[in-house]
Amino acid sequence: MTRSRLGGAVRRPWVLVVVLSLGLVLPMVTVLPGAEAQSLQEIRSRLEEVRAEKERIEDRLEENQAALEELLGRMAALEDERDALREQMARHREEIAEIDAVMSFRVRETFKHGASLDPLSVLLAGEDPAGALARATTVQRVIGGDRVRSEDLVAARTRARATAELFEQRSAELAEAEQRFEEAGAALQEDLQALQRLESSLTERERAELARIERERREREARERARRQAAAAAQRAVASGGGMACPLDQPRHFIDSWGHPRSGGRSHRGTDIMGPHGIPVRAITSGTWHHQRFGRSAGIWGILRGDNGDHYWYMHLSSHTVPSGARVSAGQQIGTNGSTGNASPSAPHVHFEVHPGGGSAVNPYPLLRRVCG
Repeated sequence: MTRSRLGGAVRRPWVLVVVLSLGLVLPMVTVLPGAEAQSLQEIRSRLEEVRAEKERIEDRLEENQAALEELLGRMAALEDERDALREQMARHREEIAEIDAVMSFRVRETFKHGASLDPLSVLLAGEDPAGALARATTVQRVIGGDRVRSEDLVAARTRARATAELFEQRSAELAEAEQRFEEAGAALQEDLQALQRLESSLTERERAELARIERERREREARERARRQAAAAAQRAVASGGGMACPLDQPRHFIDSWGHPRSGGRSHRGTDIMGPHGIPVRAITSGTWHHQRFGRSAGIWGILRGDNGDHYWYMHLSSHTVPSGARVSAGQQIGTNGSTGNASPSAPHVHFEVHPGGGSAVNPYPLLRRVCG
């Protein structure tokens, strides 16, 4: 940074932007809310807008560069003019001092010889003819020059005032130009920094969104692999189970709890197949799946009416995955494991019952041992 002779700062062209006579308007910079979720397409669209906006500001910087050079030239010319005015004012002061000295001499002469001083009186009053003639000649010049000197004095003082006013005007122009440089440069730098922060934020969001999309893709692929593996396992189980599949995927475990006591004097009328919450629940055989009304004890449940004429009850599900009345095949997913109804949330399971021919329940454990292994 350099400093002008007025003491103000004159910034380098690469720091400032000139807005003085071009009427340039800096773009508005909008910042996206940090908490607002955006799609990758929206983020990339906004990134394109921000980068285009940055290019427009950079183009404007180049345009303003030329105007800045021109203004710097004007400032240099003003400084040269100011220096010339200072020299001119100094000459005016010398001229005024000289005229003031002559006028002071005239006043002293008038005081000594009276207001009626004239060359003839001076000549006749002198005893030495040669000296009297010289004095008369001097007086003649003084009298003759009084009017001219008075006019010169007035003109010199007028010029001095005009020069001083012009000097002040030029000085004010320089100070104003420097201030506008400062303000315009600060405004542009602030906008550029805001755009850079916005671009950085959007770029980070783009990376985060790409990472999220990639993570979700991998998760989907993993779920799909698990689904295919489970389906293949279910098919193998169907094949090994004589055309029937285990009602719950691995990991699972169960015991023969038929007849075990329950609250209210009841006894257990099925087998609880324990497993993690949300794993697939499958049709043990081909048939039709029917949703049942939510029960305080059974929770979400359904009945599979097998093509073989037997009915299979599934209780405490967390959800159904096929509509009521849907045709399903052995091993097809029909729901997800849960703990709805009268079941402990810490022990999700499927309460499974077998009703041969749709009649009373029988112990399902021997069947489950055969088809679940």
